[in-house]
Amino acid sequence: MKKKYIIISIICLVLGFFIGRQTVSTEAKIKYIQGKAISGSVNDSRLIPIKEEKQTNPNLPLKPEIIYKDSIRYIVLKVDTAAIIADYILKRSYELTPFDDENGKLQLFPTVQYNQLTGLDYQFTPIRKEIIQQKEKLWQPFVSVSYSTLDFIGIGGGVFYQNLGIEYQYQKGITNNGHLLGLKYKF
Repeated sequence: MKKKYIIISIICLVLGFFIGRQTVSTEAKIKYIQGKAISGSVNDSRLIPIKEEKQTNPNLPLKPEIIYKDSIRYIVLKVDTAAIIADYILKRSYELTPFDDENGKLQLFPTVQYNQLTGLDYQFTPIRKEIIQQKEKLWQPFVSVSYSTLDFIGIGGGVFYQNLGIEYQYQKGITNNGHLLGLKYKF
């Protein structure tokens, strides 16, 4: 009789081992991790134009000038060279963002003066996409050992399916032996 229960316990343990190896996939979690920003400057020697075009009808700033000829007042529009010179020496700084997406963010900071690109600073912040796929065990076997104040010693095992479990235990007492069949629930 004892041998029968030992064989049943061993079979339950072996089945529990193989059933416990089964897993079920859960929903994938997508995480975007921002990397360390890379920044720098492009030096003047690399800022050479690749194409230059001369405009046939340039839009030049004009200013009105009053001319008197034979007691007649004429208003003539002349090219405002002072405005052209002021615009020529003016230093302009820009901020451009060519892209800001799942690959990262690129920012450009060009500087223009004397009708030329005089500086180009940049900052790139990469973003890495990380997919986390968790797997939960569908079946989770367990073993148990118990002692009762009624002088019973028990050995057994069982299996959980998700949160619901079933347990079998062989109990050995001083005067008699017994079996325990239990139902368990995980919170």
